[in-house]
Amino acid sequence: MLDITFLKFWHIWDLPTINKRNRTPYKDDYWKGIRTKFFVQTAAGGVAMMVLFLVCCSYLYGTLYRSSFRHENMHVLAVQYDEGVISQALSTAYKELQGPTFPTIYFHSPDDYPTPEDIYASVRRGRFRGAVYTTENASSRLEAAFQGGLAASSYNTTKALSYVWNQEYYTTFAESVVQASLQELVVAVGVAYVKINGTQAFPYVARSDPAAIQAFLNPIQAAEGDIHPDPKGASVFFSTVSMAMPALQQFFFLLVLNGVCRQHQVYSKMTIRSSTIVRRFAGIIYTLGASLGQSGYYWAFRESWDVNGVQFVLTWMTLWLLMHIHLNILDAFAAVLPLPVMPFIILIWIFINIATTVSPLELQPGFYHWGICLPSHNSYLVLVTIWTGGANNRLYRALPILFSWWIVGNVVSTLAHVRACQMAFVLERFEEIRPQDLEAPSILSEEESETRFQRPATQKSEENDGLGREKTMEDRAMEQRKIYGPSIPPAF
Repeated sequence: MLDITFLKFWHIWDLPTINKRNRTPYKDDYWKGIRTKFFVQTAAGGVAMMVLFLVCCSYLYGTLYRSSFRHENMHVLAVQYDEGVISQALSTAYKELQGPTFPTIYFHSPDDYPTPEDIYASVRRGRFRGAVYTTENASSRLEAAFQGGLAASSYNTTKALSYVWNQEYYTTFAESVVQASLQELVVAVGVAYVKINGTQAFPYVARSDPAAIQAFLNPIQAAEGDIHPDPKGASVFFSTVSMAMPALQQFFFLLVLNGVCRQHQVYSKMTIRSSTIVRRFAGIIYTLGASLGQSGYYWAFRESWDVNGVQFVLTWMTLWLLMHIHLNILDAFAAVLPLPVMPFIILIWIFINIATTVSPLELQPGFYHWGICLPSHNSYLVLVTIWTGGANNRLYRALPILFSWWIVGNVVSTLAHVRACQMAFVLERFEEIRPQDLEAPSILSEEESETRFQRPATQKSEENDGLGREKTMEDRAMEQRKIYGPSIPPAF
């Protein structure tokens, strides 16, 4: 059985379309002028793609270049409800840590934030990335604990300080920058307290009371308040890979949509109004489905993430708006730009968008702050607000920007579609008046195939005729590709 299959496969080489008698080897004079062009064009294309990826990846990596020296751009609130040594230790500790690698702390009086709830609300609104405050009478309670007795046994070190942060806002950086810095500050406050008051307080410590000794050795810790915990393991993907998928999906859908429109002559036969409605309807249905799928795998891997059905629907609608924006923008690009430019445009568009979501803009160089106007950045801000139940609310800015992109994208893609329909109509009328002899026969007998596929070097007249036909077919293919853009099936 294997031998029969192998023999059948071997007979393929006898077909006139494959047989080497009807083809020319690489070293043949027929390829003399083409060899150089082939390698030059291939090298130029390869170098261009290498440069493209180099530039795009350099742009992306640049967002986090020396980002540790921009931690000071993260703002933290500090309020001192205690008027004793612990508040003094907090100020001293910050002076020791203050610098480019540590968040900037803004000290406010209790008059500005009368209660811890006011501090919590300020961080929740996104005015500050975190907050730390000393509790009222914390120094007095600690001094009383040094003397032993009930005050020592009931002393809770975590009631000396408290800090608040929001884990949901850029989870990776919230943990590595905000939370880590606040924890470092708490340790530094304890060290500063010992330096300021340790020697003076030691003689008053009740050495016979273990609780008093413990209070002296470990005087200060902090209670943590996380506005919205983010326990899911996939958090790192939410602001990175997941924000690249909406644009990438639209590009592949455009390949299908353009190919179907070309195959069924939608641009040349259907009215402008009807074809526009058909494409818009197809785009809306697809983006609704794609955004539902992305929202679905968000929820499938949420683990113990505290979100509900309303937030799921809002997430779905936000992703739908983002995907429809990407679809319209890429559709306009594909209709008006030369096809060789499209890979560059697609990659650049994806990279500049994802660069605005991989990290907070506060940690990026000032050059990158223009990305605040891009759709991916604003959609991520909307998503964070949804997932946190209203925290870090930037809807007043993000929604107008997103809807502006949506309106502009719809207008531009519609104009590009009208242009494509006009070009398709002209091309079809041109093809109708072309000479019939340019059409290649559809079925050839074996003898005709042998004669037709002769080596170009031996039949000059047929070579010239074939080259002319090849050029004509290539021109026709290029015209179709200019009209329909990249497509599946290919537009030729």
